[in-house]
Amino acid sequence: MAEDNTRDAERTAKKEAKRNAKIEAKRKKLAERRAERIDAESEVAAAKPGEPRMWSFRKLVSKLRGLSPAYLAKCAVALIGLIGIIYCALVIADYYDCKTDVVMSDDGYEHADQFADCVVINGIDVSVHQGGEIDWKKAKTSGADFVIIRAGYRAADNGTLHKDKNFDANAKAASKAGLMVGAYFYSQALTPEEGKEEAEFVLDIVKDYDITMPLVIDYEIYKDGRLDKKIQAGELYAASFYHDIVLGFTETVEAAGYESAVYANRDMLTNYMQADLIDDMATVWLSRYDATAGLDADYWFWQCTDTARAGGIEGEVDQDFWYIEPGKVYPTRAKSPKNAVSIGDCKIIFKKDSVKLHNFRAEPKIEMTCEGRGMYEGRDYISSVVKNTREGTGYVIIRGIGRYKDWIMYPFEID
Repeated sequence: MAEDNTRDAERTAKKEAKRNAKIEAKRKKLAERRAERIDAESEVAAAKPGEPRMWSFRKLVSKLRGLSPAYLAKCAVALIGLIGIIYCALVIADYYDCKTDVVMSDDGYEHADQFADCVVINGIDVSVHQGGEIDWKKAKTSGADFVIIRAGYRAADNGTLHKDKNFDANAKAASKAGLMVGAYFYSQALTPEEGKEEAEFVLDIVKDYDITMPLVIDYEIYKDGRLDKKIQAGELYAASFYHDIVLGFTETVEAAGYESAVYANRDMLTNYMQADLIDDMATVWLSRYDATAGLDADYWFWQCTDTARAGGIEGEVDQDFWYIEPGKVYPTRAKSPKNAVSIGDCKIIFKKDSVKLHNFRAEPKIEMTCEGRGMYEGRDYISSVVKNTREGTGYVIIRGIGRYKDWIMYPFEID
């Protein structure tokens, strides 16, 4: 009997111990859940309104510790490989996005002896007539380093001013693609006051864009238009009248801090204006569709044809040449402070001896200094890169702004 009582007591003690163990396990589990809930509530409280709830660092470390080193290494290799594949895909996509079979050149054209030491830079000019689907990356790759975009025009019949509806899209995309951008206005001005009015109209259009080329008055005769009628009436009988009209435009543009130019064809420059006089007053952009320019004057640009091809443009387009001699300082026409320092007195430092060509683009890193002081892009100067889509020699064009003035061009090597 005593033995039976002892066994019953032992069974009871075991049951009690097992029940207590279960109760303790439940208490421990409840405590862990309570701790997790408190952590989660703390994370939510710490997060700012609208921010996603984050994993706790402790949880993340705990999960990673549970993984084997070999598995983690495989995951890291896979992640690096995926990143590499994505990068290569983007590079290839960018390459074909820029690639074009069109290459602009000056083949077939004879440049005047005065430009023997100059680099011939290819450019184009466009308007709404080229359509709104220009692929500016392809235009740059094909060799177009600058573009003069029509900002607007004066109606030849009633003289009203109009904005080119594609200017905004073209100016933004061309600049982003790496082209230097300028603007022109098709003029039918009859007085210097109207020339000034056109300039102010253009200045309002371009004010929000990165303009690195001149603002141009396109001065030509439209048959039976308001300018043609005034000429036929004998009211514009001397070159000085035409000079005063275009200078009304250029002087207004220059006073606003922009470079300016006058565009006209050879007939206009020789039979209505005096090219050898106007070239002292303004930068001349000559239009003549021939193998030679044939103008005895100091012009800076030559529009040589209206049947050229450029990458990214359906159909034909105007082609232009810009002549710049490396290392030569070209005076700024834009208004600058009286004590402005010429950019030619400053020093350029290329960070590398040569630049790698990547997807038809080579971009050198430079520093500008003047008398030992550092200069800042956008405040002291503007830099533009041309001839930089092929191996060989590229060029950086520097224009002084603010306390600095003038233009100069430096070469660099492209691998």
